[in-house]
Amino acid sequence: MEQVSKVSKAFHRFEDGLILSFEFFYLPNEPLAAQVIFHTRDHRVKGNVWKKVKVIVGAVEELSAKVKGNQFNSICSGVRILKFDDVWCVEIDGNYDMDAEPTSLAQIREDGELYIIGRQIKILEIAD
Repeated sequence: MEQVSKVSKAFHRFEDGLILSFEFFYLPNEPLAAQVIFHTRDHRVKGNVWKKVKVIVGAVEELSAKVKGNQFNSICSGVRILKFDDVWCVEIDGNYDMDAEPTSLAQIREDGELYIIGRQIKILEIAD
């Protein structure tokens, strides 16, 4: 949980960043996993420093990607990395009240367009 808090603070929920990739995959003898790679501004340092951040969700229970072919890959309302009971949820640009956090998975399922729900999470800064 501490890692998630640090990342949220450092990258301001990835606002105004870009989604570089969104994929799901199966490793041998492992449950479904998914990852998103973001290009985002690092607010820990002065200046206009941008980094790539990979968010990996393991033991995926559900994912949803309601996207259109001509949809932009920019992040407008932010990325939320939330914990509900024993699952993590990575939610991107959901349609919620201004600056409000979704309070349940049911709300994310109703208002979210791009999300992953799983039992494990790992966040990595990756070199260019």
